[in-house]
Amino acid sequence: MLNIDLFEHIDNNSILELLQCIGIKTKVFKKDSFIIKNNSKIDYLGVILDGKAVIKKNDYTGKSVVIEKLKINDIFGHNIVCCGLNKSPVDIIAETNCEVLFIPFEKVVTPCSKLCNYHIQLIKNVMKMISKRNSLLNDQIDIIGQKTIRDKILAFLESYKNDEKVFSIPYSREEMAKFLCTDRSALSRELSRMQSDGILRYKKNFFEILK
Repeated sequence: MLNIDLFEHIDNNSILELLQCIGIKTKVFKKDSFIIKNNSKIDYLGVILDGKAVIKKNDYTGKSVVIEKLKINDIFGHNIVCCGLNKSPVDIIAETNCEVLFIPFEKVVTPCSKLCNYHIQLIKNVMKMISKRNSLLNDQIDIIGQKTIRDKILAFLESYKNDEKVFSIPYSREEMAKFLCTDRSALSRELSRMQSDGILRYKKNFFEILK
């Protein structure tokens, strides 16, 4: 738990004091259980310590759509509480068994009476993590803003490449299609054409961009 971005530049002894000072708590969730339910009260930030989770929202037809996937070190809830909302507009569900750290939002934005250096560092770390998450959201907007399905696919895959020749994505075809604002059949057809055109190779969730 101590080796996460949230506690960057804070020594282990100070982290233990910080946990008591702020009232940070951890909780374990079993696979497929709700971490946050739609319309439930939320006044905290969450950080994934172990496992994976998924953010889902019902579309206009009532069907549950994957909005985002969360992994170790990812922060959530910031875009809700920072906007002054007190109820979650989404479900967050444990995709695997998960351990989650919860931080009271008021404790993040308000330094303690002691003005501890490590508390101030925690606030800096949280702001940095929020900034990174917002940057990723901007990248997602750029991806779905591409004109064609092919361009969307390439932009999406490039975001997961990370200089690796062969890489994997954490989305099923249905989830990927929803993310790219298209349907699964159209996505599958375009992937097949791209492979025939020598643009990429893929097998299940593993991809290689050739051009």
